[in-house]
Amino acid sequence: MDVIFWWMPLAWLVVIAAVLGAAILLRRRREADATALPVANSDRLTGLASYRRALVKYRWLVAALSAVIVLLLVACVGITARFASVTVTQTDLRNRDIVLCLDVSGSMVDYDAKVLDVFTDLADEFEGERLSLVIFNASAVTYFPLTSDYKYAQSQFARLQDEIATGDQGFYPGTGFGDGSSLVGDGIASCVTGFDSPTQERSRSVILVTDNLIAGKPIFTTPDAAALAVDRNVRIYGINPGDAASKEYLDALAIELQDAVLSTGGGYYALDDPATIPSIVDSITAQQVAATRGPTRIESRDQPEPWIWLAFLALAGLFAVSWRVRR
Repeated sequence: MDVIFWWMPLAWLVVIAAVLGAAILLRRRREADATALPVANSDRLTGLASYRRALVKYRWLVAALSAVIVLLLVACVGITARFASVTVTQTDLRNRDIVLCLDVSGSMVDYDAKVLDVFTDLADEFEGERLSLVIFNASAVTYFPLTSDYKYAQSQFARLQDEIATGDQGFYPGTGFGDGSSLVGDGIASCVTGFDSPTQERSRSVILVTDNLIAGKPIFTTPDAAALAVDRNVRIYGINPGDAASKEYLDALAIELQDAVLSTGGGYYALDDPATIPSIVDSITAQQVAATRGPTRIESRDQPEPWIWLAFLALAGLFAVSWRVRR
């Protein structure tokens, strides 16, 4: 337990002392200015048993009134001093980096919103890993860099979904520089080289979403980009929206993509496969790398509840006793 405004009790003591001192001085001045009025035979009144009982009762009520006032002041001191519980946490950051590599070419427009739902679900499954999103067509653009802030990542997925749903082409700038479209090999190469800290021992994975429907001449072919990933110890997990029985004409492209990603030690999945997310998560988390300690975070939470309850009880007692004293 900690006190945020530690000086507040001292301030209250000064104010209370000043008020009491002023009250005492005012009372003494009034007593000095008052003219005594003698009352004959008052001892006969004070000698009555009923008078003595009333006097005892009055003194008890005054004592009770003083006690509830003190309790109310104590509660006010506790509330204004802001007692708080302080917790110190230090999370484990796993040495796993994951680049989400999304094809935003024309043939993928109908799938990208669904793919982003998959990415959002993936972000819910991870804990401590760093995520990045790279979008590509003829060229690649980093939509957001590696981060362990999953709320930020999911907000970016939602933003990209909104742009796709409203037909806003704002996510395309920077992805049109190249000879052709859906240059998968170049996109993979950009994602593979998007990891920082190359000298650190980290698990690095690329989750690639593309139908491998290439139009144009890329710098890297899909097998060449896969070889680059192997050279850099990066595993690729491919999700192919075009891998469906109704699209047998894409079989050769699907086989090429499957062979390429499996050569990196990763996996290959169809978008509609319900086992996609758990399989990818299990495969990535199976790459056990020692966790590192994250930054220390100090959290302070106000604990005013006991003082508020004490103030309510003191106020209730104050009203009740005041009413009895006035009677």
